[in-house]
Amino acid sequence: MNELNASNSAYLKHHAQNPIHWKTWSDKTLETALIENKLIILSIGYSACHWCHVMEKETFSNHQIASLMNEHFISIKVDREEHPDVDNAYMDFIMETKGNGGWPLNCILMPDGKPLYAGTYFKPTEWMQLLNRFRNLHDQHPESLVDFSRQYLQHSLELSQKTKKGDFNFIGSFSEWSYFLDIKNGGINSNQKFPLPTVLYFSILLGKSKDWSIFTNLTLEKIAQRGLFDHLEGGFFRYCVDQKWNIPHFEKMLYDNAQMISVFSVFDLLNNDIKYEFLVRKTIDYWLELSSKNQQLFPASIDADNNDGEGAYYVFKKSEIEENLSHQEQNYCQSNFNMTQDMLWENTWHMHRIKYENSEIAKKTISKLEKIRKGKSFPAIDKKAICSWNCMMVIGLLDSSIAYKNTGWLDKAENLLHIVLKRFTNNKYQCNRLVYVDNIIEGTLEDYAWLISATIKIGKIKNSSYWFKLSAHWIEATISKFWVKDKSLFKLSSEQTLFKEVFEIEDQVIPSSNSVMASNLHEIYKITYDKSFLKICKDMLSVIGLNAEKSPSNFTNWMLLSRELNSPKKQYILIGFSVEELLELYHQKEPLDDVYLLEKNSDLTIFKEKYKPNKKNIFICNEKFCMPAVLSIKEAVSLEI
Repeated sequence: MNELNASNSAYLKHHAQNPIHWKTWSDKTLETALIENKLIILSIGYSACHWCHVMEKETFSNHQIASLMNEHFISIKVDREEHPDVDNAYMDFIMETKGNGGWPLNCILMPDGKPLYAGTYFKPTEWMQLLNRFRNLHDQHPESLVDFSRQYLQHSLELSQKTKKGDFNFIGSFSEWSYFLDIKNGGINSNQKFPLPTVLYFSILLGKSKDWSIFTNLTLEKIAQRGLFDHLEGGFFRYCVDQKWNIPHFEKMLYDNAQMISVFSVFDLLNNDIKYEFLVRKTIDYWLELSSKNQQLFPASIDADNNDGEGAYYVFKKSEIEENLSHQEQNYCQSNFNMTQDMLWENTWHMHRIKYENSEIAKKTISKLEKIRKGKSFPAIDKKAICSWNCMMVIGLLDSSIAYKNTGWLDKAENLLHIVLKRFTNNKYQCNRLVYVDNIIEGTLEDYAWLISATIKIGKIKNSSYWFKLSAHWIEATISKFWVKDKSLFKLSSEQTLFKEVFEIEDQVIPSSNSVMASNLHEIYKITYDKSFLKICKDMLSVIGLNAEKSPSNFTNWMLLSRELNSPKKQYILIGFSVEELLELYHQKEPLDDVYLLEKNSDLTIFKEKYKPNKKNIFICNEKFCMPAVLSIKEAVSLEI
């Protein structure tokens, strides 16, 4: 029977009515496959995945296919957002064997879980042919499958053992990157356009170079004005299906949006501007509204589809515009929202926005477009709250509070972080990824790493002693749970049933959990001067070094860490100053300099014997010593150390 109805996952529930005897990923399910000596079908996706829904309707609702799967296979459905370690392990396999992957990720496994084959979307006839092929092989030539499995694992093991340590070289020259970049349209060279926040953040921090600055401005303007941004309600779609950023794939993911808030905020901060404040505010307001209906935690995603199909909620039919807007308003849409005859897409328009203004015609037109949209059914929301993704939003709120000196967003970030700590962690420094009413899913390295990163980030704005002490405890817990000394890396999870240990090292849309942890270790070292933290950080970089030279765009977060390790910087320790004054300092300091607001006595090394109640002081330090205190921000910024 199909077991998915009892699941808490919105994605798994989408498949609960399939005639397939779906099971969930568990020790019990994997033992059943071994006992019955059946091949495993492992199908991985997530709630906002459009092609996952298509395959569910076309293929997994087919009774003939279900009969074959039920009789000859053990079928397992996995929500990749619940089990990123399972997803990573088998995504590695499809990338190694085919060179590309995606979702849904559909795999054929040996009864012991070792991979044999992986693909993505299959039409019913293709899927039936594939299953029959493997069913016949398993029945008639099982030794061939065993041999393939053994050879693949041996090859994979040999590759992992060839890892060599070497110096990590920062690659910041635009000429060395030009091969990867789309100089004409912005973003990375690709037929589809993903925003890739880590690459954008990297380019922003290198913005003093003319070439990098041109590329960054071009990319951010395309993202802000064209199809990736929802110009009516706010928020970013996951990617655009064309090179020019015109038409998006319409799902919205929390991890994208949280990071893009940071990207635009940091850009404005470093350029002493408020160019993108409207876009940031609209995105924050959009997600805050969703969180207010989700126990103050941010949901994972919003679907691309509503009842009328993919993107139907967001686009406007030509007839809707002609019937509801005056000629003047229609002309305004053509001039300002790119609703021209040339831009019709499947007889609909997806709204772009060239400029933001508050004229009466703009307000009237926007109001009517909003009314049209509100008459449509809203796409499904995946309400599960993921620890790491909520921590990314904490960081996004903090970055925006700094850039726009908005203490209200700072308060929201602090409140969210306290809720995350209450809901996802316990006093034994154990972190969960998801907490359902009747089911807890343990945290992966991603969750621990981003939780630490959020506590470090807020510790650079207020209550530094409290937050950094907490960060240090979580660092120790993470090392104890995930550090693999002979690999000089952190494993992604403690999952025992996977066919291999998973080490996430490449920065994708989300920076790799190992690069986030390496950065966390460096941040804690700067506070504690504990050289064991610095050693782990540098060991990790040495393992990654040779990989990064081959593909720098997949190692941007590592690059930024390498740059910071080798750059002179100042640390400002403020005592007796307000948060507002600290935010002002952020607008005057150099980008790599750190700021802390010490609220009480602390035994953390850099804070020792510095706190004096009822007295304003600013200490300026580096990794070697601290200077005598000064009394004003102006004086502190002007000092060299």
